[in-house]
Amino acid sequence: MRVKLTLQATKPATLLPLNYNHAVASLIYETLGQASTEFAARLHDEGFTSDGRSFKLFTFSRLNVRRSRVKENQLLLEDPTITLQISSPLAEFIEHFVTGLFQSESFNIAGSRFTLQQAETLPLPTFTERMSFRCLSPITESVRDEEGGTRFLSPEDKWSEIMRRNLLRKYNALHGHAPSDDRLSWTWDQAYLAEANRRGRRASALIDIRGIKIRGWLAPFTVEGSRELIEIGYEAGFGARNSMGFGMAEE
Repeated sequence: MRVKLTLQATKPATLLPLNYNHAVASLIYETLGQASTEFAARLHDEGFTSDGRSFKLFTFSRLNVRRSRVKENQLLLEDPTITLQISSPLAEFIEHFVTGLFQSESFNIAGSRFTLQQAETLPLPTFTERMSFRCLSPITESVRDEEGGTRFLSPEDKWSEIMRRNLLRKYNALHGHAPSDDRLSWTWDQAYLAEANRRGRRASALIDIRGIKIRGWLAPFTVEGSRELIEIGYEAGFGARNSMGFGMAEE
């Protein structure tokens, strides 16, 4: 399920960091904690495990701002209204999050205060065996390089099997068993990437989260195969680092 929040800054000319992912993740955990400190702590500290990996099974979009500009390495809100989408396949997550929303008088994002103007749940799409999406937050995956470091994948790499394994683990972490159909192929929109390159625009974002720089991609993509895996990707996030604001997409 997805929740779309409309928030309004309490002060004019509110400033936010350009790299706000960690601050938004903190807002989500704080809101969950308003309803259940036990659930928020368990999700943060343990998550849901599969194949030795831990997953938080939620993701969120970039902040959608109406009007803003960069001022001294910060984002100055020239319009106080922002929107944010949060998604999770966990009924318990959504229940606690919505409860926490209405128990909070205001919300803190990196030291700036916001009030809730609206919260709405968004309907799920009809999942089919071939679906095309656009990114609401960057999608990232990485592999170990020859020196033992981390190399973030680019659209020229082969994503299908890495994404398939990632979604299989998430599905198993949520349901405790494998899906009946485990097929998945992944294709980036090459025409979009070529046009972005021709215009000199970056189709990626480099985000700094507490000193760690993460490269993610914002191009449209198509997935084919298991409806179960496509659905878990839509609700929990595609790729890695979903709970830090990566991997959210919409039709």
